[in-house]
Amino acid sequence: SGESGAGKTESAKLLLQQIMNLCKGNSQLEQQILQVNPLLEAFGNAQTVMNDNSSRFGKYIQLRFQKNTVRGAKLSEYLLEKSRVVHQDAGERNFHIFYYMFAGLSSEEKEVYGLLDPSLYRYVNGQFGTQDVAQRWKDKYQEVCNALDMVGFQEQEQVDMQAILAGVLSLGNVTFDPEESNGPAKVSEACQGWLKAAAVSHKKTTEPVCVLCSLLFCDPSVSCCCSPRADARDSIAKMVYGRVFGWIVGKINELLAENVDPEVELMEIGILDIFGFENFAVNRFEQLCINLANEQLQHFFNHHIFHIEQAAYKEEGLPWETITFNNNEAILNLFLAKPLGLLSLLDEQSAFPQATDKTFVDKLNSSFKGNLHFQPARGHVLGFSITHYAGKVQYAARGFLEKNRDTLPANVRGLFISSITPLLVPLHIHHEPRPALARIKCGDETHVIRHSLMVLMERLYSANPHFVRCIKPNSQKEPGVVDNQMVLLQLRYNGLLETIRIRRDGFSWRPFFEEFAER
Repeated sequence: SGESGAGKTESAKLLLQQIMNLCKGNSQLEQQILQVNPLLEAFGNAQTVMNDNSSRFGKYIQLRFQKNTVRGAKLSEYLLEKSRVVHQDAGERNFHIFYYMFAGLSSEEKEVYGLLDPSLYRYVNGQFGTQDVAQRWKDKYQEVCNALDMVGFQEQEQVDMQAILAGVLSLGNVTFDPEESNGPAKVSEACQGWLKAAAVSHKKTTEPVCVLCSLLFCDPSVSCCCSPRADARDSIAKMVYGRVFGWIVGKINELLAENVDPEVELMEIGILDIFGFENFAVNRFEQLCINLANEQLQHFFNHHIFHIEQAAYKEEGLPWETITFNNNEAILNLFLAKPLGLLSLLDEQSAFPQATDKTFVDKLNSSFKGNLHFQPARGHVLGFSITHYAGKVQYAARGFLEKNRDTLPANVRGLFISSITPLLVPLHIHHEPRPALARIKCGDETHVIRHSLMVLMERLYSANPHFVRCIKPNSQKEPGVVDNQMVLLQLRYNGLLETIRIRRDGFSWRPFFEEFAER
């Protein structure tokens, strides 16, 4: 754990390498496990103002062992930041894979996928990099291709996957003419080329048709009556990218699954590498989700380092002066309490078609009046502030309801089943919402967040944890520079100073009686 840019992903990679090295098997499976990281980073990481290789999802790798030999691995992913596909703030980029494709594909391959100059694409803000950066991306693209081969992805799967990603980029450039009375919206005449490029798998192109029937992957001759808008277009792009990412993770798990007798007991080591605490100039729904996950991890840390430890001393009747620490339980209650926690109120507002981001903020202001961890925004700013364990963060509330609803027009879902791009059919069939979530008509996103975090915390509480605290040395992303005040602030809010005290004053060595008697 640690702030964004503190080195969590790099530490996790080093730890994984060390564990594989200790196995000393040099098997193909071990090499495949090591290749998972560059693959996931390409599709799940992006440049932010705080970190050039920021994890925009959480991952938990379970390594399974038999007699010191790794026999299999399983990967779980949490809360991919899908909104990044369609929008990035100043100084930020989309997911790495898009830039790697622009830099790494040959001219012939780009023509096949319908890719033009990167400056033309809205979903990457028309930005590319310098020649040096482009060369680095080209090398990274080759690494991704090698990783896909090593892990076991088939050539056709790789082609389909890149065709879909290229289609997503073209989709972002599709715009719409104003709706005519009693008629469906039409794709702008100037965007017909982008529509053709986005419909990477359609059999023919007819006169302008309803975009939700022709966009991406299906026969444009299908007719329906609906009113596509830019938000529906972006919903399709986010959903498709999320499904591709989920399919990659599922495929990795198929290829790395252990092949042993079910009755053989396997030992397990799990490594959690999750997005760090974030506080940007503008903080949105995504930062709120990320910071909530970090609040839960901090609570888990407190539980193990302080609660359990001191309870054991008390139980054994040891002389002990209680060490106080910053308990963040009240902040978690602010988020998760029912029926008046922040997420419950967000769900409630999402259920009302007439509700707006302003009515949501008004509801928060009235519900949390007097709460020490919540402050309304000043003036006419549509937002609020929360005092987290790591400091105060101001959130801009615009877009909260839309992102929480995360709706996709119902008539779009069927298009994936009839797709003639082979990969798109399993993307839809095998990644349906969990049964418990399938009936939810609104507030889907907060339910997914709650469920994901609940599953993750259950896994952590059932294990014997070791904590790796990553400390960010400076905010300039510079090597060899230590900002003492910044480091001290992190030591304080992480509870590391109290941890040092409990380790120093407590009973850190706990041999079993037999071991003690033997010594």
